[in-house]
Amino acid sequence: MKKYIITESQNKFLKRIRRIGELRDIIQFQVQIQDPCNFSDGDEYAHFCINEGMRFFFGDEDYERDDDVFSDEERNEGREEIEKLMFDDYYDDFVELWNEISDDC
Repeated sequence: MKKYIITESQNKFLKRIRRIGELRDIIQFQVQIQDPCNFSDGDEYAHFCINEGMRFFFGDEDYERDDDVFSDEERNEGREEIEKLMFDDYYDDFVELWNEISDDC
């Protein structure tokens, strides 16, 4: 039977993957609670939902985190890459969602 040892760098990578899942949940929650009719276009809606999720996740001003999720690394480590990933994954879908819903506003 082989033993698998998780190195510190692998453990950090696994934690980051879990955090990405948490961030995705936070961003998708923004879509559930934000009324598309409060935005002038799909671009504004997509930017707001993604940015608000990022701000909450990283504990920006007015969103201080009570947990110690970033205790082993700098709070904004990899933020630019993660933000790009979230915009790549969600932006077009949120704009399209706004376009579908905005007709009912």
